[in-house]
Amino acid sequence: MRFAVLTMNPGIDRVLYFREPMRPGKMNRAYRSVTSQGSKGANVAIMLRRLGFDVVYYSFTGGYYGKLSEDILNKEKVECRYTPAACGIRVNTKVIDGNGVCTELNEEGGPVTPEETAALLEDFLSDPAETVFISGSFPQGVEKTVYKSLTAVEKERGRNVILDCAGEALTQAVVSRPDIIKPNIDEMRGLLDSLGMGKTLSPECEKDPASVSAACGKLAAAYRIGRVICTLGENGAVENRLTCGNSADGGEPLTESVFAPAVRVRMKGFSGAGDCFLAAFGAAVYGFGMKDADALRFASACGAAKVRLSGTLLPTAKSVYRLFSETDNHGDR
Repeated sequence: MRFAVLTMNPGIDRVLYFREPMRPGKMNRAYRSVTSQGSKGANVAIMLRRLGFDVVYYSFTGGYYGKLSEDILNKEKVECRYTPAACGIRVNTKVIDGNGVCTELNEEGGPVTPEETAALLEDFLSDPAETVFISGSFPQGVEKTVYKSLTAVEKERGRNVILDCAGEALTQAVVSRPDIIKPNIDEMRGLLDSLGMGKTLSPECEKDPASVSAACGKLAAAYRIGRVICTLGENGAVENRLTCGNSADGGEPLTESVFAPAVRVRMKGFSGAGDCFLAAFGAAVYGFGMKDADALRFASACGAAKVRLSGTLLPTAKSVYRLFSETDNHGDR
């Protein structure tokens, strides 16, 4: 199985650790810093490679941080195809203070030119992979409708499309019927509101998986999305899969619901957990051929394996399989 991963707004992550609470306007001295790969797509590509799959990563590069990103992906033995961008790539800074509070300072990225964007998309669309991941935000210079048209093209060509984005980009793209989307609970609320499906989720809904599952089912049926997954943090994850009505026959849309409890581990670093979850789910469904319940449980194990690592470190395949095998259907180890 070959996967292709597209990231249009790549970057480098830098995490700064402080022993004391942050003091705005004062000197704050970090005792440790960690620099690693950034962007959803890079994390997904690395995780897929660690799980044993062929993966090709498509993105922009340029400047000092572009070279650094290339070096990191090369060490992971991920095949990469870059489009040079004169603007280079961004740096996202995460500040973790002595109270464990994380503040994120993300650059917008870009601006990239229309010619640079066209070159990257042309290269990505030429890849023969059966399953594609389209991940992350847009840099300046890229229209937010790109994922909508890109998903439509890939679906027309018979590809499996896994879409991981938020906000207006996700709202636009769901009409193109991606095979998998995975908003977290906050992103799900925003998506339902923007689609005019009503404020169906309460502020405490993450503690009520059944209500979230119902909302996912309505979304999957309304827009003929193959699988709608919503991650609920420590409260687990839900998935609703479209079982019929996903074709031009106009059949009545029906969905099946699956719930996976969170795997209980000591949390050290949450950054990248959602990317690991999604990479593992895509690998489970399209690579390993797992059934939905096992696929969701495998994805949860991968997310848990990540959060027990500090900073932006990603788990090994061995640690993921260990958690998966040790976890029963109640999420206990």
